[in-house]
Amino acid sequence: MELSGVVPLPISVAGNAAAAFLPVAGEAPLPRVVRAMLGAVTDPARVIVAAAESLVDDVRAVLATQDMPPVTIVAVAGSASRAHCLGAALEYLQRASFSTRHVLIHDISCPLASAGVRDRVIAGLRNGSTVVMPALAVTDSIKTVDAHGTVTGTLDRSALRAVQFPRGFTVDQLAGFLAHRMSDEFDELAIAIGAVAHITVVDGDPDGFRADLPHDAEFVEAIIASRRPAPHES
Repeated sequence: MELSGVVPLPISVAGNAAAAFLPVAGEAPLPRVVRAMLGAVTDPARVIVAAAESLVDDVRAVLATQDMPPVTIVAVAGSASRAHCLGAALEYLQRASFSTRHVLIHDISCPLASAGVRDRVIAGLRNGSTVVMPALAVTDSIKTVDAHGTVTGTLDRSALRAVQFPRGFTVDQLAGFLAHRMSDEFDELAIAIGAVAHITVVDGDPDGFRADLPHDAEFVEAIIASRRPAPHES
């Protein structure tokens, strides 16, 4: 399967660089998601970190501290929005010597997304889907509230899903979404829904939640610690 992975780091990350580069339980979110992508590709060069120019030095520095093969880093000039980062990654893939028909998009906001979720997304692409997203059923009680703070109703949770990363696309489908974006505020799934594209949903994972780092660092560290075997079990 001709698959590549993309991790976009738009200029907006520069305002909160800790979200990508601050270690959480000994490892920063960026190398965590890069390592997840490396587990999916045949060649490390197929993993592209498309980062705003102002972040490139930090990207190189944090990845150099990890025991992993070198990946491709693409510097994105100008406003370096999320759309620009994804577009730059696709342009690199078009120029590269290897061919790519499918791409996984990961995000540093979901540093604990499991390999199982990644593999289910890949399986969806392998089975012919052009857009694949992992999602988790919403179990919390969801209320509607008016402008005065008064609860006005309860939403039916049965049809609600929390969308996660990584997400899978055919290169042609993602390129088409980028070509028709109306602004730099780009959400590939929102555009897919608006374009009435068929989206395959696969099971997500409770650990694949979106973390607000560094605010949620202690919570993320607690989850990582709970995964480790007790000393007498190691």
